[in-house]
Amino acid sequence: MSESPNNSPTIEAGELILFAEVAERIAATSKRTEKAALLGDYFTKLCDRDLILAARYFSGYLFPLRDQRTVNIGGAALLTAIATVSGMEKSEIQEKIVKKGDPGDVAFEVFPHQVENQPSLSLLKLSEKLEQLAIATGTKRKISLLTDLLKLATPLEAKYIVKLLAGDLRIGLKEGAVEDAIARLFKLPIQKIQWVNMLTGDIGETAVLARNGQLDQAKMRLFHPIKFMLASPVTDLTEVTKQMPVGFAVEDKYDGIRAQVHIAPALEDQEILHGTVCNNKRIAIFSRTLDEITPSFPDLINPLASLIEVKSKTDEASGLILDGEIVPIHGEEILPFQELQKRLGRKKVSEELLNAVPVAFVAYDVLYEERVLINEPFETRRTILESLHLNNERIRLGIDKRFADISNLDEEFTAARKRGNEGLMVKDLNSTYKPGRRGREWLKVKRAIATLDVVVTAAEVGTGKRSRFLSDFTFAVRKSEDDPTLLNVGKAYSGLTDAEVTELSNWFRAHTLRELEHGRVCVVEPKIVLEITFDRVQPSDRHNSGYALRFPRILRIRNDKPVEEIDTLETVKRLAQIISVSPQDKEAEETTKPMTSPSLSFSTTPTLETARDAFQAFVERMNSQQRQVILHDSDADGIAAGVVLQLALSKAGFGNVTRVIPDRERNAWTSANRQEVQDAAPNSLFVLDLGSQSEPVIPGIPTCFIDHHRPEGVPPGDTLISAYTWEPIPNTSLIVWELCKGIVDVSDLDWIAAIGTVSDLGEKAPFEMLGVAKSKYTAKYLKEVTALINAVRRASQYNPEVAARVLLTHNSPRDIFNSNTSEVEQLRSARAEVKAAMDEARKAAPMFAGNVALLQINSPCQIHPLIAQSWRSRLPKYIVIVANSGYIPGRVNFSVRTDSEINVLDFLRNIGLSEGEGNYGHGHDFASGGSLPVERWHELLAKLGFKQFELVKSD
Repeated sequence: MSESPNNSPTIEAGELILFAEVAERIAATSKRTEKAALLGDYFTKLCDRDLILAARYFSGYLFPLRDQRTVNIGGAALLTAIATVSGMEKSEIQEKIVKKGDPGDVAFEVFPHQVENQPSLSLLKLSEKLEQLAIATGTKRKISLLTDLLKLATPLEAKYIVKLLAGDLRIGLKEGAVEDAIARLFKLPIQKIQWVNMLTGDIGETAVLARNGQLDQAKMRLFHPIKFMLASPVTDLTEVTKQMPVGFAVEDKYDGIRAQVHIAPALEDQEILHGTVCNNKRIAIFSRTLDEITPSFPDLINPLASLIEVKSKTDEASGLILDGEIVPIHGEEILPFQELQKRLGRKKVSEELLNAVPVAFVAYDVLYEERVLINEPFETRRTILESLHLNNERIRLGIDKRFADISNLDEEFTAARKRGNEGLMVKDLNSTYKPGRRGREWLKVKRAIATLDVVVTAAEVGTGKRSRFLSDFTFAVRKSEDDPTLLNVGKAYSGLTDAEVTELSNWFRAHTLRELEHGRVCVVEPKIVLEITFDRVQPSDRHNSGYALRFPRILRIRNDKPVEEIDTLETVKRLAQIISVSPQDKEAEETTKPMTSPSLSFSTTPTLETARDAFQAFVERMNSQQRQVILHDSDADGIAAGVVLQLALSKAGFGNVTRVIPDRERNAWTSANRQEVQDAAPNSLFVLDLGSQSEPVIPGIPTCFIDHHRPEGVPPGDTLISAYTWEPIPNTSLIVWELCKGIVDVSDLDWIAAIGTVSDLGEKAPFEMLGVAKSKYTAKYLKEVTALINAVRRASQYNPEVAARVLLTHNSPRDIFNSNTSEVEQLRSARAEVKAAMDEARKAAPMFAGNVALLQINSPCQIHPLIAQSWRSRLPKYIVIVANSGYIPGRVNFSVRTDSEINVLDFLRNIGLSEGEGNYGHGHDFASGGSLPVERWHELLAKLGFKQFELVKSD
């Protein structure tokens, strides 16, 4: 601040207060030309040093894109600092942030409570403070530095400091608008500014080069992400002919995450650059959102480093930039995207996860190879890419074929799907690489059924159990590639998990721009991108786009996709013309490529979406007037699954649904259980939580197996929905509940599925639905009722139907816990009996042979699984077998558990027991059991090395 001759203060151009005032004026106008003019006028007043900083800050960057430093200030730290400086309570400030949706606006509102400072901060001073924040370690130290900074600021300065730290000025300016302002100011082609900004990775340096007439001196710098070129979706292959009538390249469209790789010799002055050094080379990996993700894929570092040699050059000129996809692999096979999700979003990937989910980088374009290549035609770039010899397991060359016309594309699409990929990419051989642009030179043939990438513009309070959440989302597309105006095209509420809904609801509350209907509807910041599928597009006066999606459903949240890349109205119009009737998805009739273990030689359902499709297809083939029979296991998981499915089918209009529970052997294929199912006269059959085999339960009856144990086959023509290969593996009632969400509202049945989950996987199972249910219904009641539901099948009087009736006739766990009905009293009596039996059985001591620990008990109650479970952690290096000779006369029922690395299913199968009556060796990799006649049990004991021990005699 300087003094004028009359002693009135004059603001210098480089002071932060002027930056903030210009930002205010820019925010007040909606016209892009006026924003550019205001920005340009401000830029003319700045020296080169301040111009660099101002251009960065107006673009939303604290540091150049090449700079890996971040201040790492989260919302909680901002809240603490604002509260400290303003003297207000955190809760009050948080409430204001939720209402306004912008912590910067809140800072401006609450800071007048203090004695207002005189402007004293400059852009340079702010830059120095930000650098201190970037190198500071520890939350307390960062909050202290931030608090000191805000204490120096006026309310208006604080407003924009907080906005910068939050990542967005929210004044209608993005980097593209700043590029436009620089071009207008210095009367230069916008393409030239964009080109130099792409080369340098620093909008501030670009602005100074433009001012000084030195744009031609700019050189390519690696280790800042280049915006990705995008493809336009097509559903009709004739679109390819229209765009590329004289031939084209065809690639597989991989179902992974888009990634850009930078590789160059490591230099001494690169400490703050993105990437990591390996074998004297620096490697960086960027996502399509332009974030560095190198730490998430340490297993790719060494293979990528081997792609270049360290030559005599001492700069980045001998480097390499590749565009491609990171995919999960099993040997040469590419696995479904769900496997890759296990590794996403992790700052550090464990060695165990690296081994469990190996990945490969599939390169399909090269943007730099000792020179910039993006203006070269695709055919030239592809030739250069092939010369790099990317041919190992971890670094692969994308499949590329040439076609003269579309006559064989249907066959190629099917082949790509069988290779585990999403579909096809079709590319013009003469296409240059256009960073950040979506054109018709690249087309993606993704699915026979259409999808759109959209952004949420409003969120509404849901119904039923979601009445506390913003769960119904209105969404929009962009007006065009050049016009970011958002036009609504539909509203969806299904397809997301409870945890996803909760997370989004919290986000939308914190980023609400305007509340309607007393807060039931919130107009929100358009930042959350969703992938939507739908039946068709139809004209509509309800939305400002003129179109509406019929039966939209959310496929997934696209955290990897920025709003600038969502679909446009042009795509919607084209789909409206193409999909005039509900499409028949031929692709759905094909078998989805499974992720199988070596022992599985048949197709499974690798993802929840695949499972939902299979379930809906089975249900759609059923006649609502005919008899539907559900055969389900007798434990709490099986009973919960059966009850949820029965109630869901009834809600969906199936009026003749019967449940059947197997006898104590809990085997769907015994003659007694088959007969009971046959007596129910099914036209369709569901088998839940009882495994699957290649032999039908009832020959000729269409059957859908829903399960989470290791499948052992599926009868020809029947449907298997198996979660055995999912990670983590859900229990059956949770699977059934998720499947039923696709056909009817089952939000009020979540507590029943939660009981099954607690029973099978424990109250700390890593599933979002369980967390929501524990909060909603109270963990205590869920745990207590789960024990009651399980007790009746464990008691000496085996009557699990009582437990099913309790679930059918009560409304919540609390309702059951407080109930005094005769059925609930039977459950309490059963639980008391089981507890007494457990107390007695705990007196048994283990016997050892090799790596097996054997406990023998004699109880009429089915407590052997509980005893085995209690011993598995006490003997973590052993396979624990608990044998119960008192449960079924003439039989020995046993449970097998282990905390070791041994797969007990394979262990039991390899014992080599002779053929005979009984069964064993089904279930989970680390939890199994069986039921054998006494003679065969003695044979099994002998093969295990327990020849010297005698069986505990029955009374």
